[in-house]
Amino acid sequence: MTKKPPQNETRERIMDTAESLFMTRGYSGVRLRDIADAVGMKHASLYYYVPKGKEQLFVAVVRRSMARHESEMTRLLDLSAGDIHQQAYAVSDWLVSQPPLDLVRMAESDLRQIDPDVAAELTTLLLGSLTRPLIQALETARESTIVDVISPGVAAMSLVTLIQSVHHIPEATIPEGRAAFGRKLVDMLLYGWLRRE
Repeated sequence: MTKKPPQNETRERIMDTAESLFMTRGYSGVRLRDIADAVGMKHASLYYYVPKGKEQLFVAVVRRSMARHESEMTRLLDLSAGDIHQQAYAVSDWLVSQPPLDLVRMAESDLRQIDPDVAAELTTLLLGSLTRPLIQALETARESTIVDVISPGVAAMSLVTLIQSVHHIPEATIPEGRAAFGRKLVDMLLYGWLRRE
């Protein structure tokens, strides 16, 4: 007799699979049947874990993903506290190592297909979770006169969106690899384009 996996383990497999599918295909490109097939369970059995269906699962996936991003970015920033350059590298390395977040698609398509109140909450969550840790680091660096950033929020979102774009560049065109390329983008943001006298 085959032993069933524990409920929490099955739930995590469902969440991991759903996150991978939602992040690569988008909300409209994923059916619950796709998730059930990928996990190796019957479509109807999936409703035991998500009785309200696809939207419930999508919302849970986004909330879990954002909590993971914010928690890990905060941890990494704390490890390099006081060195904004190393902190920005840490954020870049983390974002490059994770599945891509297509923020434009999420805003323009995915979130428009779910309850508007929930979509508004997720929009706030997405922006806050991805930028809050970096904003804090930039504000600390600004108070220490290490950087001269007028708007830490804009700077944080610029870094996050720029690093997310690395996922869309064909790997064959980045011989140094995505992580090194992400660090080059960090350097460009930190040092700017204009020559200083």
